[in-house]
Amino acid sequence: MTSSQSATDLFADEAWRAAIEHAAGCPACRTPGAGCEIGERLLHAYEEATRQARADGAG
Repeated sequence: MTSSQSATDLFADEAWRAAIEHAAGCPACRTPGAGCEIGERLLHAYEEATRQARADGAG
């Protein structure tokens, strides 16, 4: 694993942690069917970081 791959993996881990920590304390995130703009943004940031980490690992 290269240092850039380690950095992108770390960013994905941090993005996941931020999303989970937010969801744990957010009533809207814990309520099925309710929407939370912040939770959605954090989840999309995690998904993008994961895609980037996979792309870096494939190249």
